[in-house]
Amino acid sequence: MNNSSLFSETVITDRGKRALDRLKEVFSASDLPAGWTAFAASDNGINDLYMNLNRQLGEGKLERKTKLLIAVAVASAKGSADAVQFFGRAAVASGRTAIDVMEAIGAATTCSMFNGYYRFKDQIPEEDRATFEAFKAPFNANVFVKPALSLLENEAICIAVSSLNGCHKCVAGHIAKGKTVGLTDEQIDEIIRAGAAAAAAAQVALALGTPFPTAR
Repeated sequence: MNNSSLFSETVITDRGKRALDRLKEVFSASDLPAGWTAFAASDNGINDLYMNLNRQLGEGKLERKTKLLIAVAVASAKGSADAVQFFGRAAVASGRTAIDVMEAIGAATTCSMFNGYYRFKDQIPEEDRATFEAFKAPFNANVFVKPALSLLENEAICIAVSSLNGCHKCVAGHIAKGKTVGLTDEQIDEIIRAGAAAAAAAQVALALGTPFPTAR
């Protein structure tokens, strides 16, 4: 089967086009990930994507400009360059710098490395647990020790990325650390919701991006 022909006959309705226009307007974007444009052939799908991003990345207990860095970090952890660019530009439009965006990616990268190691420790058979618990992770982690972002934002990113990567130990550790630097339970809930919405959007960007053609 030729994947390039799968969506060649799909058509974007007026409702789908309005959702795309709202995404551009709300996030100050001149263009969108190609996968999202293709996804607009699903009226309900693209409208859910727009509404969830608009709601979960908007102002709340946590500032919008922080949530956009969380979205950048999660998109990076998902591996979607298109979503990273979209959320990164939105973050800059909200007052962040390109360096802030790169630091968010750096935090996500180091966090994902630790997530992989400590997720493994959770999977160890009981009879081997004591042996492996004695081993330590000799990874470099300047983004944790000397973060360029605020401690609160750094922990917010690590909570979202650790949750995405399914590392129980890392989620618990970063929630505990986050509370010591001022995160509230309500803010942590917003972090998870922002990360979940961004992860879903990044997934669509990956699934329907190149080489799939854009819907008409």
